[in-house]
Amino acid sequence: MNSSEYSRETKEALFNELTGCLENLVKVYRALLDVVRREKEILVASKLDELNENNKSKDAMLVRIRSLETQRMKCARDFAQAVGADVEQPRLLDIANHCEFEWADRLRNLHSVLDLLVRRVSEVNKQNEELVQAALNNITGAMDAIRDGLRPKPVYGPKGNMAAPSGGPALVSKEV
Repeated sequence: MNSSEYSRETKEALFNELTGCLENLVKVYRALLDVVRREKEILVASKLDELNENNKSKDAMLVRIRSLETQRMKCARDFAQAVGADVEQPRLLDIANHCEFEWADRLRNLHSVLDLLVRRVSEVNKQNEELVQAALNNITGAMDAIRDGLRPKPVYGPKGNMAAPSGGPALVSKEV
C-alpha cells in the first residue's frame, strides 16, 4: 500500500498508537533515570543491600524498555508506510518530515525528550560505572596491602646473607 491509499482516520490511529508507545517509553526512561540517580547515591553511601534492590528495579525497567522498543519499531514502520516515509529504517525525524505540521511537531518533541533522557541515563550510568571501578581498585589495593602485610619478611642468616623467611617473626639475637 502506498501512502495515498491510507485514510485520514487510519493515519491518525497509527499516529496515536506510535505516540502512545513513545509516551510510555518517556515514562519508563524517566523512571530509569531516577533509578540510576538513586544507584549513584547508594554507591556513594556503600549501601549494598539497597544496591541489590535497585539493580532489580533497573533490570525490570530495561526489560520493559526492550519490549516498548520492539513495539515502537513496529508502530514506526506502520506509520512510516502510511505517510510515505522510509519503512526499512523508520526514524522519527524522517517520519515527521512526511506528515502534517501538528503530527510532525509532536513527533519532534517526543524525539527530543527521549534523546535527552537517553543521554542523561547514559551519563549517570557512566558515572556509576566509574564509581564502581574506583571502589574495585580501592578494594584490590587494600587486599594487596593486607596480603603484603601477612607475607613473612626476609631476615639475615648467620653468614649475613638473606635467609628464607621462617614464616613468623625473626629474632636477630638473644644476647643484649
